[in-house]
Amino acid sequence: MKAVCISCTNHYQERILPVEKFLRDHGYDCYYITSDFHHTSKQKFTVDLPHCTQIPTKPYTKNISLARILSHMQFSKDAMEEVRRLKPDLLYVEVPPNSLCMQAAKYKKENPNVTLIFDIFDMWPECFPNNRAKKLLKWPFKIWAWLRNRGLPAADFVFTECNLFRKKLLPFVKEETTKVLHLCRPHVTVTTPVSVTQTERLHLCYLGAINNIIDIPAIAQLIECIQRLRPVTLHIIGDGESRDAFVQAVQATGALVKYYGIIYDAAKRQAIFDKCHFGINIMKDSVCVGLTMKSMDYFAGGLPILNNIDVDTWDLVEQWDCGFNVQRDAVQEVAKAVVSQTPEENTRMRYNTQEIFKKCFSEEVFRRTLTTSLGVDANGTTC
Repeated sequence: MKAVCISCTNHYQERILPVEKFLRDHGYDCYYITSDFHHTSKQKFTVDLPHCTQIPTKPYTKNISLARILSHMQFSKDAMEEVRRLKPDLLYVEVPPNSLCMQAAKYKKENPNVTLIFDIFDMWPECFPNNRAKKLLKWPFKIWAWLRNRGLPAADFVFTECNLFRKKLLPFVKEETTKVLHLCRPHVTVTTPVSVTQTERLHLCYLGAINNIIDIPAIAQLIECIQRLRPVTLHIIGDGESRDAFVQAVQATGALVKYYGIIYDAAKRQAIFDKCHFGINIMKDSVCVGLTMKSMDYFAGGLPILNNIDVDTWDLVEQWDCGFNVQRDAVQEVAKAVVSQTPEENTRMRYNTQEIFKKCFSEEVFRRTLTTSLGVDANGTTC
């Protein structure tokens, strides 16, 4: 049997690799299709995988632009031509781009025996961070979303990256064939947790892209409130177009900033996590997201979070006591709670965070969700 997995933005390590492992264990030969244009760096790149085909992709400079949409539409057509050449028994399609959803649905109509699986990894234009622009571009955005929603019913199964996405898509999909498939991470050995004292500097971490969807003013406000009560150092791992503005906003609060750049090595990132008391997981309220990749890395590394992400992550923080949810009108209260923690309380949160990872975001849970959803030797339960 043959399976083809598609990820335009090359979420191979984050998403496609554990899917491929599962499919290979169930007798599939796997092929991978992606772009040759890196969405974050805006540069051409090469994937060093023998089973990978990279589609020549038109570059673009802005994430919100007609050039990006046209690039994605061309990628979608070219990727499906490669699928037609490979003739898979199973087609696993990560969405966005939304145009890929329509193209895959067309392929399913032409080849009804193929098993088509959509994986909604992100939601655009719903995740567009500017509410004013959303109103001005109401009808173009409706067409953009329609490209995805029109194609969804063709799938045999639809996975969503979080429960928020699933709820929003239920009008367009069958409830019984739609399920949350959380991100997963390999197991990380966490060293002895750091201890909080009443006098030491508080260490925070920000991991990930520094772009137009993170809420820099909200992060700076929180750090400023904490800084008034105890000195703060922010450790930044990542990069993006808003890096300078982010660093300047944090430094303006009086906090120290240590910038490391992009670090892919898990052990090096873990060494930084082990210095920190909390990870920052704060985005603009207008962004439609229930879980973030950075939060998965925090959970895997045993780092409690300061969070404003609604639904999935908010509920996890409340249920598991693995950090603090930050409401816009209660920032000072959160700051006081953070600095008043005892070493025992912070250590308990770190262990709770590791338990969340084991129970909800491990590779074992990921595989069980695929197994029970796709009806392959089902046993056990999922998170």
